[in-house]
Amino acid sequence: MKKLLLSSILMFGTLISSAQADCDNAEVISGNGTITSPAIFGTYVISCDQTNADTATAPAAGNWYSYTPTQAGIVTLSSDLPANIAPNSVDTRVSVWSGTCAALVCEGGSDDISATNYLTTFSFDALAGVTYYIQWDDRWDAGGFDFSFTFTPVSCFPVSVFNASTNIATTSITLNWDASSSAPANYDVEYGPVGFVQGSGSTVFTNTNSANLTGLTASTVYDFYVRSNCGTSQSTWSAVNSFSTAKILPYASGFDNDASLAGWSTFGNGAYGLSAIANAANSQSPSYYWIFNNTVGTASNNWLYTPAVSLQAGEQVTISFWERNATANGNRSLRVTVGSSNSVEGQTTQIYSNAALLNNVYAQITTPVWTAPSTGIYYFGFNDNSAAATTAAATTMRFDTVNITSVLGTNDFLSSNFSVFPNPVKNVINFSNNANAVVSLVEMTDLNGRVIKSQKVNATEGQISVSDLATGMYMMKITTDQGVAVKKIVKQ
Repeated sequence: MKKLLLSSILMFGTLISSAQADCDNAEVISGNGTITSPAIFGTYVISCDQTNADTATAPAAGNWYSYTPTQAGIVTLSSDLPANIAPNSVDTRVSVWSGTCAALVCEGGSDDISATNYLTTFSFDALAGVTYYIQWDDRWDAGGFDFSFTFTPVSCFPVSVFNASTNIATTSITLNWDASSSAPANYDVEYGPVGFVQGSGSTVFTNTNSANLTGLTASTVYDFYVRSNCGTSQSTWSAVNSFSTAKILPYASGFDNDASLAGWSTFGNGAYGLSAIANAANSQSPSYYWIFNNTVGTASNNWLYTPAVSLQAGEQVTISFWERNATANGNRSLRVTVGSSNSVEGQTTQIYSNAALLNNVYAQITTPVWTAPSTGIYYFGFNDNSAAATTAAATTMRFDTVNITSVLGTNDFLSSNFSVFPNPVKNVINFSNNANAVVSLVEMTDLNGRVIKSQKVNATEGQISVSDLATGMYMMKITTDQGVAVKKIVKQ
């Protein structure tokens, strides 16, 4: 895992330090600067970061430091320094605790900066008068290294930890996050279409660490930001996050950009996730793909869940995806399930299963048709439940390009409940329905499927101007909270 680090950062005055061997005698950090840590030799306490789990033999040692701020602020630790090239350590991991050495309370930790940079950067909120204990361990490398320590005073702490969205529907969602360390009076939430410029979106305010957003558009990905509002001061805005309203079929994802990943979630006992770099040779299309890994000697139980999908009772769903094993001797097992939540417990019905996937080139797999028993929100799960691998070469399964479609029987029924008039139309066409379906979006498409114009709606009836359309035939696609209705329109 050794790599040469080519980046550089602004350096502070260098502080030479000889870290202590245990928490009780941790080396006290007195201020901002660059600290030289000797080869790691002290007592190891299990890391707060288990992104890459400990092994039976490593880590075995840790170097200890402590810091007690006199005012509130943010501490940033970083070994991402030009000095950390061989023979110094180029692969580090850090953990931070509060509490006492006899009863440590995990504040967090970090391992690799990226898939190609194995050094470490970690920031945490530090309260005035609280002692924080810092351990650098030898999970990957016991060599000495330099790290920078930076304390920045902050009067209002930002929001940094976001939790899974809840109450997901086609036109509404609840966003959740960990409360700020400042216990602010309220929070500001700004949201808008993917890629919107922060400051130009819609804003809501909440006095709890969650926000319910309404009036959204189905099958749409949004970006959002949150900041703490402490009354006399506000924190910086959080990094951008994304959410997706419930999908109305058809839906597809190739895992190739942030929008295509919004709403997907994972769970498991092994290594899994998006490919670290674009690799057209290993992906089905075009560049990125999902990886399921299991370890030698350990059976897999890794899950990938789709975003929320809104289905109507009787809607007939078919799923297709592409799968390949990394090597010809890989024998992998995969099943597809469905349920009311993106959790193991919530996945109650199995749609597809194959315990002998042997292909080492991509093959498209299509599941049997599954019919939704009732109207509601569903999640589909892809479960890598492969037996323990016998060799490292047999541990990787690649997964790409998911398509979920449905027979629009129920949507045909919905269409029959919609009235559009006049038709043929010259200027304005009206729409209404007797199914009490709330319309969120109306789109006019030509016969080639291209969207000519669209209009957001939040009502059971309304109208859309077509005076600017050329004479001809169009399809009017009406997206609602109960499905999609499609009507054929003639423009005079």
